[in-house]
Amino acid sequence: TERSREASGHLQANGRFGLNFLSQEIRMAGNFGCVSSKESGAINNILQVAPASFQPLQGLQGWEANGSDTGNINNSLSNVAIVDTSIGGWGTTGGNILPSINALPGSDILRVWGGSGSASIINSVTPGAALAINAGPIDIAANDFLIVSDCDQIDIVQACEVTTVGGGVSIDITLSQLCAPGNVSNALIGSRAGGEVVKLQASLIYVGKRDDNASNPASLFRRRLASDGNPGPAEELVEGVESMQLLYGLNIDNDVRNTVDTYLPADQVPVWANVISVRINLLMHSVEDGVHVFPQSYAFNGVDYDSGVGNGALPDDKKLRRVFSGTINLRNRTLGI
Repeated sequence: TERSREASGHLQANGRFGLNFLSQEIRMAGNFGCVSSKESGAINNILQVAPASFQPLQGLQGWEANGSDTGNINNSLSNVAIVDTSIGGWGTTGGNILPSINALPGSDILRVWGGSGSASIINSVTPGAALAINAGPIDIAANDFLIVSDCDQIDIVQACEVTTVGGGVSIDITLSQLCAPGNVSNALIGSRAGGEVVKLQASLIYVGKRDDNASNPASLFRRRLASDGNPGPAEELVEGVESMQLLYGLNIDNDVRNTVDTYLPADQVPVWANVISVRINLLMHSVEDGVHVFPQSYAFNGVDYDSGVGNGALPDDKKLRRVFSGTINLRNRTLGI
């Protein structure tokens, strides 16, 4: 009884944390400061050849796991192996390119792009081969990707060198070709003094396993943007996340109230720019086994797992399971910024 009670407490804490983390990430999708919503013609990308999956101006990207549509039976199984996403297993629309990572099959994948931290005001821009920006203090480092804007145009750049000026009064940001991918030689940016600069960040969120070991429990992972434009090292966030299923709320008729007209999986989204909310369903299980008298029945993603006629089978373990759900608005789109 004590082991069951303790496992239940851990399960609830992990579920709440997982939803809270996802909520914070998703709310800020597409947050590019004063230019959160721009047409492609107002975007100036001066980076040299970046990875194909470097698609920051999508704001939000999703990939639907094959065979995981609502109502499909996906029984809970122990020791499920992770797979390389480059060999398939996930679908999407709109040209979203999924980076190559190891993830748990049957669980959806999400990527969120946006500005990170506070923006800084641009003091001056020096054009030419030694293109540079002088701005107020900002928490950035060499090789960081930046969003530079004058609230009319977006420039995507990479800071190849960052130098503190005047004891921290301002910083010089060199936009050269001496980093990877670096910037195009003699490129021009539209922003001038009075514009702003903010660090670009991305979070690739998925379900995987610690050390890619099939015998480890499933967990929620994040990979942030690395200096080469690819996803960085895996960060384990919450253990016991067996499956993440996502639906995307679309404002199809583009009404001024910005209301959701329908929810669709990632492989059915017609226009990603019309996504204004994300509906999350997390299936959580206790990390410890043997904390329930019998295999526990549960309902998830439109299926009852109780061995009933036409239903899914009971799990092959005696872990506790619980579903955590939430619907998150994308602030920068529902406000019409």
